Amino acid sequence: MSLDRRDFIKTAAAGLAATTLGSLDPVAPIAFADCPDPNNPNDPNAITDPDREMGKAYGGWKEGEFDIHFIHTGATENCFMICPDGTTILLDAGEQDLTHFGQVKWNPTKSDEAACKPMPDNSRRPSEWVTRYISRLLPDLETIDYVIASHFHTDHIGHPNIGPKTTDRDPNYTISGIARVGETYRFGTAFDRGYPDYARPTEHKSGEWANLVNFFEYKEKTAGLKREKFEVGALDQIKLTRAPDKYDFHVRNLVANGVVWGGEGKENVDYFELYPKNKETNNNENTRSMGERFQYGAFRFYTGGDISGAILDENGKDVEIEGAVGRACGPVDVVKTNHHASNGAMFKSFVNEVQARVYVTCCWWKGHVNAVPCETMSDETATGYPGPRLMCPTDVHPMNLDWLKDKPWRGKLCERGGHVVVKAYDGGARYKVYYLTAKDESMNVELVFGPFESKNGQKAQLSV
Repeated sequence: MSLDRRDFIKTAAAGLAATTLGSLDPVAPIAFADCPDPNNPNDPNAITDPDREMGKAYGGWKEGEFDIHFIHTGATENCFMICPDGTTILLDAGEQDLTHFGQVKWNPTKSDEAACKPMPDNSRRPSEWVTRYISRLLPDLETIDYVIASHFHTDHIGHPNIGPKTTDRDPNYTISGIARVGETYRFGTAFDRGYPDYARPTEHKSGEWANLVNFFEYKEKTAGLKREKFEVGALDQIKLTRAPDKYDFHVRNLVANGVVWGGEGKENVDYFELYPKNKETNNNENTRSMGERFQYGAFRFYTGGDISGAILDENGKDVEIEGAVGRACGPVDVVKTNHHASNGAMFKSFVNEVQARVYVTCCWWKGHVNAVPCETMSDETATGYPGPRLMCPTDVHPMNLDWLKDKPWRGKLCERGGHVVVKAYDGGARYKVYYLTAKDESMNVELVFGPFESKNGQKAQLSV
């Protein structure tokens, strides 16, 4: 059931050569109606493309760079990272019920028209597109060093009823999502929010959870997979595997199962233990998501699955779990938005703590570009924090265009859509944000924002 990578890579390489457009005219102005104005000298997101990368196939990763790829399928959330020494990390790879979300054919009925368009098309399942994307990035890759399942939802880990089912394995499972990528690549170490006993904060027995665990157990027995408990507060439990002493690269485990890192020298806070009824009344899987802060030199990147929602404190009052995670994280340069930046996520209690320059949102539904979170993320007034902002969703649904037209923050929103790639380089001192086409497999660069200077992780002064 594995991909034949050799044949695929030959075909992909020919396609890349055919779609390369060559250099842009350095004199001609660049103009796009669906992203910040590149010809406005006062726009901090002006597209200058100093290295003339637009219109060419993506140049790829090289040693010393930290690449973060948000792979857009139109149906799932998927992230693949290549660390400065070549260590690789798969963070989520989902599978959706495409019929339910109206993606079997892009001719949506009235009930499912809010779904994003499948990318590049619906001829393959989302996790197959993810695997092929990784194969183009690193043709010789055999082992992905870490696989991280942020929480147990199908759009992040796979679906127990979508994909072929094994019949000759112990235990058997559906080849879907993360398990589909695992048909092509060996995984080194796996993390999920519940291992080893899946009892915290309450016992979990969903179908998608069971399928992922069966896959992990089979790979433990047959392919040398190592599984570890995710230790909240740990520094470098996830670490460089090839040259760990060569680069200033660290990962801080911030949150899992409602337990939030307390900070240096402080105890972690278990929010589910604050109030007795939390475990009885809170069944929201999103509140249990895992989150991490990646640091490369001065560069900081936050990701936290779908962390969102409220938990009761010791007085029985709502506590935004996002705000607690934001305080634990502190300022960063780039944020993968919580819960797809949908309504009910990306509250000020979080956004004003992380103070990001760039917000990336993985989209599969029109509600993943939502007016309230966008306003919060772009707020440079006294209720927000100072500094330029850039919002980078992987898709902006056509149904959103009418209500977007009058929004004052629209100039900070890129509406092009596609794979979003963040590249930190120069030891983490600088970074760029790329949009690669998701309409085909050419990996053609459509937009480049930056280079931006990393903020060195220092907390900016809030407006007063």
